[in-house]
Amino acid sequence: MTTTTQRRFGPFQIEDQLGSGGMGTVYRAVYRKNGRQVALKLLIPGLEINDKAVKRFEREMVILEKLRHPNIVKYYGGGVHHGQYFYAMKLTTGGTLDDVLQERGQIPWQQVIEYGVQICDALEHAHDHGVIHRDLKPANLFLGKNDSIVLGDFGIARDSSETALTAAGSTVGTYAYMAPEQITGKQPVSAKTDLYALGCVLFEMLTGQTPYQAATMAELLYQHLEEEPPRVASLALDCPVWLEEIIMLLLEKEPKDRPHDAPFVRMKLEEVELRVAEQTSLTGHVATGGRSALTAQEIHPDLKKILRKKKKRKRGPIFERAWFLSSCLVAIIAFVAWSVWPVGEDELFREAQQLMASDDPVDWEDAKLRFLEPLMERFPEGQHANEAKEYLAQIEMHRLERQIMRNIRLGKEPASEAERLFVEAWNFEQFGDRVSAAENYASMAELLKDRESDQAYVSLARRQLGQIEASGTDADDRLELVNSSMLKAQDLYDNGEVKEARKIWRSITTLYSNNSEFAPQVQHAEARLDNEQLRFEIQAPNNTPSDTAN
Repeated sequence: MTTTTQRRFGPFQIEDQLGSGGMGTVYRAVYRKNGRQVALKLLIPGLEINDKAVKRFEREMVILEKLRHPNIVKYYGGGVHHGQYFYAMKLTTGGTLDDVLQERGQIPWQQVIEYGVQICDALEHAHDHGVIHRDLKPANLFLGKNDSIVLGDFGIARDSSETALTAAGSTVGTYAYMAPEQITGKQPVSAKTDLYALGCVLFEMLTGQTPYQAATMAELLYQHLEEEPPRVASLALDCPVWLEEIIMLLLEKEPKDRPHDAPFVRMKLEEVELRVAEQTSLTGHVATGGRSALTAQEIHPDLKKILRKKKKRKRGPIFERAWFLSSCLVAIIAFVAWSVWPVGEDELFREAQQLMASDDPVDWEDAKLRFLEPLMERFPEGQHANEAKEYLAQIEMHRLERQIMRNIRLGKEPASEAERLFVEAWNFEQFGDRVSAAENYASMAELLKDRESDQAYVSLARRQLGQIEASGTDADDRLELVNSSMLKAQDLYDNGEVKEARKIWRSITTLYSNNSEFAPQVQHAEARLDNEQLRFEIQAPNNTPSDTAN
């Protein structure tokens, strides 16, 4: 939507207002010296006295000036005119991706891949120059000629080579596309922050809605942090499984679990069309693998007479003779049969083995979907079945571990008894009590060993137990650890670090309250916590509304 606003601004003739944001307004304008149409962005009047706003606007100009890429908005130049900051950029007349989604609702998956590849190209260029966009969304993706996509609005982008203008821990971005690390501020934003937003954009293009829907901002942010997004295929039935897989990886909560970078995502997107084509080709071959549609009964009678004639004819070239054509036909049939013949167990396992040798969980998911699950479905009793089960267990264990760590980080209660037991053992390990951790892991593994639904937890417990046993443990270490922790807490308290001291006392009471061996230490820690709480209550000011008023 545009608003007509005819006026002069320096060397520009402003025509229409194209859009407005929190910091600037964009107009369609004409550069009067050569008649070129441009998009002119002006800092909102009044913000020129705000140093932070001015620095951010200037930073956007610096960022755009160093980014030269066909999928990133082209910067012409900028400056100050009568105290008002401005810059000019190339005008795109196709509207935004948001306009398309508002009009059409959903976009075919083939077009989504084409757009996604271009967005990856833009992100790769920006990231290579140390720029994180931080606000990737359909409204900031402009449509150019020939279905090209242009990334714009670097107003809150971060340049890693410059001093940050955003306070540590603050939240910037658009909530529907915001990565968990942007929300919490506990981890720095990175290129993978933009990849999360890309996952949201791809999801929206395919389904017509963002991954998370909520009535309030708080609920929406909570979903980004805790909830798993719906499967793309549940909302877009024709979405290829490989495309859905990419999107789900992009939407991982932890940056380390997302794809490595934009070029990797582009490669995976390009592979989707190839895989779909291969699948379609295979289906077509199988569907037409029967007899030819032309039979002897369908041949016209006149043609039969001609065929029965034994008139002597001049021999044609060898490639026209029946025996040669028959041989070629046999060879073609053999090749087609070989190409569509189902992959055997050995080949499926070999391909899976190569992917599982990688350190990248993305490759593991690829192995699971393409090779391991088909192998177990077709060869459940095959020679590689046990090894395939071990690989699948490894993948499930990795997924479960990510989920547990996410719940711990968010302070979420365990969802099952198995998870509670693992977290209890893990807390001992984090405290440094490897003996108690080992005992808990061993007890947990023994308790759950016959429960099929908890085998991934059993595998996790046995893995942790093996690591502890490999490093060696001694029962005396546990007592020494607790006693030294008590001394450390006292030192912290004496030095004024009360909060850290309370953490240690609280850990001791939580971990060892059920262990009679440590009853004296637990009682001492509880007493210190009680005394500290009493001291806090005595010293805390009693500011009632009436006291304040007086």
